[in-house]
Amino acid sequence: MKMILITTILMLLSLPAIANEAREKIYLIQIINQLEAIKSLAISANQEQEKEARIKFHYTSYHDSNGLFHNGLLEDINEIERGIQKKLNPMINEPRHFQEIKGDYLDLKNIKSNWPKNTREINDAK
Repeated sequence: MKMILITTILMLLSLPAIANEAREKIYLIQIINQLEAIKSLAISANQEQEKEARIKFHYTSYHDSNGLFHNGLLEDINEIERGIQKKLNPMINEPRHFQEIKGDYLDLKNIKSNWPKNTREINDAK
């Protein structure tokens, strides 16, 4: 009886954690949806940016005057999305299940063996 009571209490205490995880997942999915919308807006804004503007906003990756590579807005959004996807779909290393090998590569049933079958034959051979 005491064990059932303890188990019930532990289950009730873990329910808020399960609910929190489900809500967090919902929020993360909503964030991904918002990031997708932002990406399409950024692509549209990039197309509207003046090609000869003195100061340019970097929507995509670029190399600066020193030749160093930098991410633009879209690459950073993609990186954030990848991080959220990793959180939503963690890699779990589960043990693999292998099928038993059932092949009979040698027809051992029809081979006559010279090996002794019991201890008496071993002693007789000596």
